[in-house]
Amino acid sequence: MSRQKDKGTRYETAVLDYLRARIGDPEGMIHREALHGNADEGDIKGLYIHTRSLILECKNKKRFALADWMDQARQEAANAGADYGMVVFHRPGRGGKRMGDQYVLMDLDTLARLAGAPDEEAGHE
Repeated sequence: MSRQKDKGTRYETAVLDYLRARIGDPEGMIHREALHGNADEGDIKGLYIHTRSLILECKNKKRFALADWMDQARQEAANAGADYGMVVFHRPGRGGKRMGDQYVLMDLDTLARLAGAPDEEAGHE
């Protein structure tokens, strides 16, 4: 396994472990997803907000590419048939015992839907 891939896998596992412990997931419903080639479905699945499914795309990079990451999360949410796609990305200088300090990225439409707005075709172009 390449060094970068190993770094990403460790970060995904840390995010997964944090969420399982913080939310409480005795059945192990929250899980890391296997790669699906061009049809990836996010790095972490099994999360729900008000019965609506959510995938997480995890990024542990030094340089932020927020627009690209958000596009990837949207596409992978669509591939997974998930209602929401978000990006969890590494906050420099924080990790390990401070996993709760990581950043979460979503678009404004997702925030509006989480706050109760009706679903619309968001026209992401």
